[in-house]
Amino acid sequence: MNELLRAHLPPDTPFRYLPETTSTNQVAKLWAREGAPHGACVIAARQTAGRGRLGRAFFSPQGGLYMSVILHTQADAGLLTTLAAVAVRRAVQRVAGKSLSIKWVNDLLLDGHKVCGILTEGVLDGARRIAVAGIGVNVYADAFPDEIQDKAGALFAAPPPDGTAAQLAGAIVEELLSGLPHIPAHLSEYRAHCWTLGQRVRFMAGQQEGTGMARSITDTGALVVHTDTGSVLLNTGEAQVRGLDGGYR
Repeated sequence: MNELLRAHLPPDTPFRYLPETTSTNQVAKLWAREGAPHGACVIAARQTAGRGRLGRAFFSPQGGLYMSVILHTQADAGLLTTLAAVAVRRAVQRVAGKSLSIKWVNDLLLDGHKVCGILTEGVLDGARRIAVAGIGVNVYADAFPDEIQDKAGALFAAPPPDGTAAQLAGAIVEELLSGLPHIPAHLSEYRAHCWTLGQRVRFMAGQQEGTGMARSITDTGALVVHTDTGSVLLNTGEAQVRGLDGGYR
């Protein structure tokens, strides 16, 4: 895998490949504090303690791509998360020929099933601002746990050709690093492919909860929801979309 990654990552990209780790974000944050350069990557074939937003566990079996990219940037986490979503969408289109939709703020869907989650975290390192963009892609999975099998999906129904995960990792890093200097230009593409917009949602952000229509995304990546009592601006939190059965997911 190391040779495949060297072949597909941008030239001279520092990376650490781990067949198994607890969480690539944990490893990347430690490496960032030790002085890892901009664009350095941690990539794993399996995570034993993968995490998503809001403290949730992220199912990370063999067959997926789990990676964290270290970014020396002044951009805030919300914009980095939306940029990472666009980068993954472009990379999957390039490598797998599949078109993903985006569920605000950090999930990507294939045919309505989640195939990618993103977790962006900051690293405290004196005066420097460093972020770690954690990306987990279900490239292929034999099965999912009962509690998520109706929501989760994978890019491929059968094991893909050798090197697919490395190609995908390289394409994601290329798209992420090339888009970073142009933030927030990526938001036009994010909006165009955001499945959440125009849908009735149930939102939760801190102590704030309610339902309404997801109407727009601001230039900071926040979601604007119109409710019966006015507009709500969600900078963080979750917005679940109502399905045909009336339930939210």
